[in-house]
Amino acid sequence: MQLEAKVKQGQTIFDMALLAYNDASMVYDLIQENDNIENILSDIVGLDVVYTPVKIIKFEAVSNSKKVNNVVTIKAEQTIFDLSLQHYGDVEKVYDLVHDNDFIDNVLTTDIVGETLTLRDVKNYVTDWYVKNRVSVGTKPTMPKDLNSYLLQENGYYLFQENGYKIIL
Repeated sequence: MQLEAKVKQGQTIFDMALLAYNDASMVYDLIQENDNIENILSDIVGLDVVYTPVKIIKFEAVSNSKKVNNVVTIKAEQTIFDLSLQHYGDVEKVYDLVHDNDFIDNVLTTDIVGETLTLRDVKNYVTDWYVKNRVSVGTKPTMPKDLNSYLLQENGYYLFQENGYKIIL
């Protein structure tokens, strides 16, 4: 559905784009919809400008910033368990991290430093405390490359080491 507006004295094409689309950067869309406007320098005072309004989403900037804030870069000292605790307030949510991020194969994945992690929007008293106190959880020890370290996981019968070996409980 196209609408029409008369350009008043003092209004520019950018003002009209702001009026039409709620975004002055969409000025070229306005030019495209109006054959009587040649470029952004055209004198448009007195013209009837037609435009197809875009749907305005209430609080769009807030919702977009929340999406941006749900992406973090993994630091050297962080494990996916640390990230689960910091961003979800619960270590058990580590499986959500694995599910939502294709580069993480399983809970034992360790080579994730510098990767961009996508997070679900979760707020609780634990995550709020980390944000309020500007705390970044990082428990991964920094060891010389020549030493081996193991992350152990158990299933009730065995402890599983990173190298695949099992230890009977």
